[in-house]
Order: sequence, then structure tokens, then C-alpha cells
Amino acid sequence: MEYIKISKVDDVTLHRRGKSAVGTLHLTTHHLIFESPSLKTEFWFAHHLIGSVFKNYGSALLSVPGYDINATVGDKDLWSMTNVKIIGKDFTVFSLDFLMELEANEFYDSLMNLTVLEDPHKLYAYIYKPNELETKLTRKGWDIYDLKSEFLRQGLDLDGSKEGQPTWRVSNINANHEAIPTYPAQFVVPALASDPLLLHAMKFRSQNRLPVLAYYYKKSQCCLLRSSQPLTGVTKQRSLQDEKLIQTFFKASNKCKKNLIVDARPTANALAQMALGGGTESMDNYNFNKTVQRLFLGIDNIHVMSDTLNSLVDNVLADGDIYLPISDAYLSTGKSANWLKYVKLLLSSTDMMVKSMVFNQSNILLHCSDGWDRTTQVASLVQICLDPYFRTLEGFMVLMEKDWVSFGHKFKERLGHLSSTAVFHDNTSGLKTNVTLSYKKLTGKSKAATGTTEQEPDRTLEDSTSLFGNGSAKDNLNKSVMMLSNSATDFFNKTIKTSIPYGDSSAEVDTSGTAANAKTKKKASTKFVSPVFMQFLDCVYQLLLQNPEKFEYNERFLRRLLYHAYSCQYGTFLYNNEKERMEDTQRNNTNSVWDYFNSRKLEFTNVSYQGIPEGSDDWILPDLGKVRWWWQLFGRRNSEMNGYLDKVQVESKVTVDENSNEDTNEGTDNVKTLGEKIAAFSFDFFGKK
Repeated sequence: MEYIKISKVDDVTLHRRGKSAVGTLHLTTHHLIFESPSLKTEFWFAHHLIGSVFKNYGSALLSVPGYDINATVGDKDLWSMTNVKIIGKDFTVFSLDFLMELEANEFYDSLMNLTVLEDPHKLYAYIYKPNELETKLTRKGWDIYDLKSEFLRQGLDLDGSKEGQPTWRVSNINANHEAIPTYPAQFVVPALASDPLLLHAMKFRSQNRLPVLAYYYKKSQCCLLRSSQPLTGVTKQRSLQDEKLIQTFFKASNKCKKNLIVDARPTANALAQMALGGGTESMDNYNFNKTVQRLFLGIDNIHVMSDTLNSLVDNVLADGDIYLPISDAYLSTGKSANWLKYVKLLLSSTDMMVKSMVFNQSNILLHCSDGWDRTTQVASLVQICLDPYFRTLEGFMVLMEKDWVSFGHKFKERLGHLSSTAVFHDNTSGLKTNVTLSYKKLTGKSKAATGTTEQEPDRTLEDSTSLFGNGSAKDNLNKSVMMLSNSATDFFNKTIKTSIPYGDSSAEVDTSGTAANAKTKKKASTKFVSPVFMQFLDCVYQLLLQNPEKFEYNERFLRRLLYHAYSCQYGTFLYNNEKERMEDTQRNNTNSVWDYFNSRKLEFTNVSYQGIPEGSDDWILPDLGKVRWWWQLFGRRNSEMNGYLDKVQVESKVTVDENSNEDTNEGTDNVKTLGEKIAAFSFDFFGKK
């Protein structure tokens, strides 16, 4: 509690989704709570959900076009207030107007102290007590996934009971997580792959993440493998053991005569890794009698995805507290629009791999650089499309545990659980005089009426470019002071620096003028925070939207899963790998997020779910022409985010109808071949990036 300078503030104004309410703000060790007579329920917000915080002079209402800037709240004018704006990682956007600057400062400092942590044991999961519904569960979420049971379900013969001699086996070379720290203790490999072979082969893969079985497609008896990049380097090194291991995997599936090595990265990026000791497979060594092809998916890295989402937040979502209109231009063109392009690219990659396994009966080895981001995304999407079990509630939980949790997706790092002072922005430091001057110039009033006595310098409003930017006072009349530097570009992985080169996060210093930062502090790095998991869930949302009758879980399930990934209320997504979880004895100290969902199944069950009708195909394919913004997640209306897409689709249909008498299918072909075009585009454009 020593971190909390102020725990309760009265007469605070909450701005959220274009509505305002005056009430009381409470600050606890893990939540911000706002209550007001004008709200039906209390508003709760977990500190770990914080993506960015901005402290500014002036009420949030000053940003509303046409709003009366001379308006008052009680005896306080809007300019004398201090505003704290919060943008959540789950895209909840709200702001708080404080009447007293001291209260705003103490709230801001307390919030920083409670959010920026060094010890994971201070996260909410370690004090959360499950409710009655969760305690009554007979099967706990920690026990939902068992490796052997899952691969037996997939049709694998692990003990030879079906055909005499087993084709596959469970390897225990990583039982203590010493050989491969970021892999699970057990994984499935061919029975003919000996432990010495595995131990030698792993040395040729980044982070020792050797090829292992991710999924077995029973119908074609093809396998999906996952690994990290080979360490070929500029001298084009090779490993006979790695080559033999992969060939053994491919031979374990007798019916599959075609094989693919799929590199999720852009071609240029993969080749550039050679200078750092990494690289990609040389097909001179992995061709195996001309049975293997290599493909590049062209999916950019985590930093590109972070930058894209930052742009979307900055240009489209950041004004969600006062609910300003959003422009179709930002959603349809520019960097913000690239978010949907990358979603389509992931789905296009999934489409290609599913078709390869279903129609071409191909084995696939999939990897990126380290094999815990893009590899996990694509491998999971392929399995959801191939296997109806993973489209059930239980199956999806198993998939998350199998491919994300156990195979070392770096949740703690990617989700930014411990946060950083870099996401806190105090835009009031040194600006009090400027605000006083601006108020007088814009309103014709003196700040003396509000009790302030700052001496005003002999400057014009236009001179204060750091306050409003370029332009005259009239041009900026409806722009709030709080919009100064109120950019969400730090939402995921950028930081505000003071003469410190980018990337040297250990040397970053905070120059904020608040009490919490009076002393120079080192900032925790946010360089590797990235929306990888959210992007995957967005792709699942697209599949659900296109095939509602084939998914047992609904849209709200995906949204709440993302919420709890960030909230740190449960222990499932707190750490980077299985080794860290075992060392922390996490199962004994926290609760599984699946307990939350299993105790409330009706809330997350899709009423349209029909399963797989008899005689129909059980696999699904994405339709790239029907990709939409996940408007429920982003907190805007469907018409606001997808209106322009619906308009384009209608116009395309009209064009097709007009040309139908000419026996042309150009409009339809554009939709059907969009996946191929995106794949080709990725080889061309992304490969040169």
C-alpha cells in the first residue's frame, strides 16, 4: 500500500465512449474503480491492462469540436482541470478530469507505481481468489491438456498397439528443460529418431528448437512440424543430423510423397539472418530426392506488427473517450489499414498450408526465426481449419496449452506484463505558463479568476508551437491542450527518449517532472512487446465470422480471452515458457484462465453452432474477401469500422452484375484469387523490405 499516494478522489469526471459522469475514483493495488450515481454499475479497470497514460492540462471536453470552451464544472473552468487519459491494451479508452492538479499528480504517480513492476509475483494472479463457480469445478484448467492423450486423439500410434511397431514416440531428452529451455519437457518425434540424433540435431537450430511434431492429420497421415531457423550462417553450414531428422519425419508418413519447408519470414529477412548466424535451409541438402519444396510466407516481424497497431490506435482509436468520428481514410489506406492486410496474409498462408495437407497430402516443416511467434500463429490457424475439435471450447483450450503455452510463446515479454515508465507521458511538466497564456488568448479571460498568478511571458500563441503545433489560434480553437504529444505511438513498443539511441533500453532515462520520477530511473524495455497473440485471435475471429455454425465458442470468448491474457488475473499467460512456470511452481500459486471459461460456459457458447453435418467436409478455409475489422474488440460500431468495406463489396457486386452479360468473371475471380495474389505480393514486396 505504500505505493498508493491517494486512494480516493471525489468529484472526478469520467469520459468514456462519448459520455461523461461525475463520481468518485478509488485506487486499489490492482484496480482502478469509478462509481457514480449516473452509472448503473461501477467501472473497473485492471492496472495491468494499461497500454499508455497521458497527463495533460485541460478537460477532455476541450477536444470535442464545437464544445463551449468557456463552460464550467461547478466553479471550475475546463482549462483549470488536469486530465489523465488511459489507453488500455484491450482498447478500452477513457479519461479522467481532476479539479485539483495535486490530486491528478498523486493519482498519476500512484498508478505508475502500481503498474510498473520488477517482480512477477506482484501481479494480480498471485492474490486473486477464485469465486464459488470456479472452486466447484471438478476438473481444473491446469489438467486440461495432456500430451499423450491429445496425440492419441489425433490418431497417432505411440505404443505400437495398433500396428505392432510404433511409428512415433514421446521424447524425454528435455525432461528438466536443460537441453531446450524454451521447449516443453516432452514432445513427439519419430520412433526411429534416437535421442543422440536429437541432441546433435538441436545444435543446428536457433535456441536449440529442433523440429518436432505439432499436429498429425489422420485423414492424409501427413504431419505438421515446427522448429526454429537453421544456423547456416554466411558460410552455409550444414548438419547431417538435422537433415536426417527431417527426412525421418517425412518418411514416418508413408502416404505423403510431397513435402514442404515453409519459412514464415520474408525472403530478404531470412537471408539477412545469415549474417547473424541464422538463415534458411539450403535445398541442395534438404531436397531428399526432389520430394521437397521451400516456400516463404513473407510475414513481417513483431516490430512491424507493433508499429502498424500503434498507427491504428493513434489515428483511429485514441479518441474513444470522447468518441470523435473516425475517418474511413485511416481504415482503408496508410499504415493503419495494413493491419487487415497482415491478417489477410496470415489467413492466406493458412489457406495454402491447409490445401497442401488436404489435397496434396504434403508434410510440412514450418518455422520463422526462433519459432515462437509467426510459427505459432500459423501452426495454430492451420490446426483450427483442419480439425473440428479445435473449434470447440475444450479443443481451443487444448490448442492454446499445446502450441502457445508449452512451446514457449513469450507471453510475459510480448504482453508487457511488467510494463515500463516509458508508457507514462506527463505532458504538463513545464507547460503551466503556456496553458495560462493559451487560455487568455483563446477566451479573453485572465487566469486570475481561477486563482492562478503565474507571470505571463511576452509571447504570442503562434510562438508556442509545442502547445498546439503549427497554425493560428482560430485553427486550433477546438483542439485541447491535452492533445499535445497525446500520441499513442508508444502503445506497444516505442519509447520517448532523451538523446538516447533507439534500442539501448538499458540506458533510457525518465525526465518526467512528477514526484514519482524525481529521481532518474532506468526504464524497462518495451522493445519486444508486440500484439502477436491478439493478431492470432483476430484471425480466429475472421474464421468464426465466416463459419459461425462450425465454432462452438463465440466472439465474446475470444475477446474475454484477450482481456484475461492482459489482466494477469490468472496464471496461464504470465510467463515465457514452461521452464519458468515450473520454476515458479505456478500451478500451486495461481489459477488457470480456463477455470474462468469452464465455470461460465453458457456465456461463451455460440448459439449457431451445429458441429459437422454428416457427409460434409470437416475442414474449413478462410475467405479473404470477407475479412473485416473486429469492431467489438476495438470499441467502435460496426458501421464505423466496416462501413467502407461493405460499400466496396456492394460496388464490386454491381460491377460483376453489369459485366455478367459479357461472360466475364473478373469480379468473382478477384475474390477467388485474392489469396494467390497476396501470397505473390508477399514474395515480391515483403521480400524486398
